[in-house]
Amino acid sequence: MTIESWQCWYCNSVVTDQPLPLSTYAECRDCRAQLHCCRQCQHYNPRLRVDCDEPRAESHSEREKANFCDWFKLRREFVEPGEKAPSVDYQAELNTLFGTDGGVTETSSDSRTQLGDLFTAPSDDP
Repeated sequence: MTIESWQCWYCNSVVTDQPLPLSTYAECRDCRAQLHCCRQCQHYNPRLRVDCDEPRAESHSEREKANFCDWFKLRREFVEPGEKAPSVDYQAELNTLFGTDGGVTETSSDSRTQLGDLFTAPSDDP
């Protein structure tokens, strides 16, 4: 049993007082929202008709109420509709991992020039 911090789906407050795995009847200390529910799950997807990415999960009519879903996976953070998710610079991570950028500097004009050089017929002029 471990205790980690994560965000409540309803009020976005940091939850630090709930042991994991999350109890079915766990509530947020600040807003009293039930936490073992569809809205707090990683599989929750409001764009789908059944609101769940997990095809084996049962459909629940009340997404904000506690349930006994066997496929529940705790979602730890939420992004408001107007905010952007934290971006990750994957190229920088690769450069750090391999210790170099491999000498590759790519811009659109360089790519166009290289593509043009590749497909132009060599001239007979010396």
